[in-house]
Amino acid sequence: MGRHDTTAAVALAVLVGLGVSACSSNDDSSSMADSTDVAPEIRAGDGGTGGAADESATITGSPTRGIDTAGQALATTAGVTVTTANVRRAVDDTLTAVERNNASVYNADLDIGDERDDGSVDGSGYFVVKVPPTDLEPLIADLGSTVGTVSGRTQDTSDVTEQLVDLEIRIRVERDVIERFQVLLTQATTFQDVVEIERVISERTIALEQLLASQRNLENRVELSTLTISLQYVAPTPEATVASSGNITDAWHTGWDVFVGILFAIGLVLAVAAPFLASAVLVLGAVWSVGRRRRTSRPAPVGPPDTVEHVVTERDEEFAAPNPEA
Repeated sequence: MGRHDTTAAVALAVLVGLGVSACSSNDDSSSMADSTDVAPEIRAGDGGTGGAADESATITGSPTRGIDTAGQALATTAGVTVTTANVRRAVDDTLTAVERNNASVYNADLDIGDERDDGSVDGSGYFVVKVPPTDLEPLIADLGSTVGTVSGRTQDTSDVTEQLVDLEIRIRVERDVIERFQVLLTQATTFQDVVEIERVISERTIALEQLLASQRNLENRVELSTLTISLQYVAPTPEATVASSGNITDAWHTGWDVFVGILFAIGLVLAVAAPFLASAVLVLGAVWSVGRRRRTSRPAPVGPPDTVEHVVTERDEEFAAPNPEA
């Protein structure tokens, strides 16, 4: 092969390689037509090498937990809001519930306040949790029974089966293009051809790595659901306090204890004040007795002489001369 023939072949291969890579992302009908053959390779992880796989080994044959019984790859993203009167205790209970349901904490942001006079602890925060799809509902139920009250919930489930198939097709095409250019690189005879081939190989390698990252991210979303747990503080209500106090018997005992406590307090006050009360009674009795004695020993009033004489004369006449009519 001459120099010009080699250069023309390299240029043609470059154009064909770039064109095939671009067309592979837009030809939806071709991707869906080949989905039966590509699907076994998605789960087998053979890197696009192909092989005589059984047609039953489709995307539904994988033990991946995000694949449902209908053969769909489902990516679920959910969120719950849990209200509690003690955020500090809720954080510990949330971590316990997450561990108990085969989940793991991916991210967290918490703000725990101080304890209040009523015993509650305010604050807020959230956990981002990765959980197997089969354990998502048990985890949410566990949060509602052990952490607090589930006051809100959101959920979004997407079918990403076609995206996985499309990504696998594009990955296969990129690998085939890279392999062809690596063969051409060994046959190149000029420096310009080597530079051009290596540039295309570098670009196709970067594109392949991006596709592989998208595939891994999508498969992780299918295998593990994402749950965001938001913790919010709510002040304890009087109704909750009454409900937690027990039945009517407990309330009667509580009232009796309060009544006995009041009687004890009154008795204690009287016992402390008894000496002072006794002293006050003695002082008041002595004052009253002295005042009475003064009133009984008071002398007859003294007035002018004519007045006294007149009073004495009237008294003498009253005792000396009896009434004739009597």
